[in-house]
Amino acid sequence: MLEKLQDRIVFPVQDIRKKTVVYVARHTLSQGNPRYVNYPSGVKMPLFPAHLPSGYSSMVLVEGIFDMLNLYDKGCENVVCAFGTNTLQNDTKSKLLPFKAQGITHIYLLFDGDDAGRKASQVLKPLLEAEGFVVEVVNLPDGVDPGELDAEDVRGIAEYITK
Repeated sequence: MLEKLQDRIVFPVQDIRKKTVVYVARHTLSQGNPRYVNYPSGVKMPLFPAHLPSGYSSMVLVEGIFDMLNLYDKGCENVVCAFGTNTLQNDTKSKLLPFKAQGITHIYLLFDGDDAGRKASQVLKPLLEAEGFVVEVVNLPDGVDPGELDAEDVRGIAEYITK
C-alpha cells in the first residue's frame, strides 16, 4: 500500500458524517502514472467537501480536487469537487442529498474549457435539474482549467454567482 502512495500528495476525503471514506493520492509529477490512486480502491466517491460553510444557497461544482483547492484558496468557499465528470452521473440523488439538506438550491458547473468539459456540463445539467436544482453552466475560454484561474478570475466568478 505505501508504495502506491509514494511521491503523491494524499487527501483524506470525508462523507457527510465526517467519516473518512477514501484517500485520494495525486502523483507529484505531472507525467506520473497513474496520476490518481484511490485507497481503498472501488469506493463510491462522494462530492468533496460534503460540508459547505453556512449561509450559501449555491455551490460551484468543479471536476478535480486541485480545481477545488485553487478556487477555495482564492476565496470561493462554496466550491465542491466531483472527482471527474462521470462520477456524478451515477447515484446523482444520494450524492446531492447532503447539499439539499444544507440549503443549496443553485449549482454552477465550472468544468475545463475544452470539448470534454463542455460535453460533461451538458450531460450533467439535466441530471442535476431533475433533482430540483437550478443549474447554470459557466463556460471557460478554450484551454482554460479552473485549477489555473488567478485571483482576479476567481473574484469575478464569485461576484457572478452571488448575483
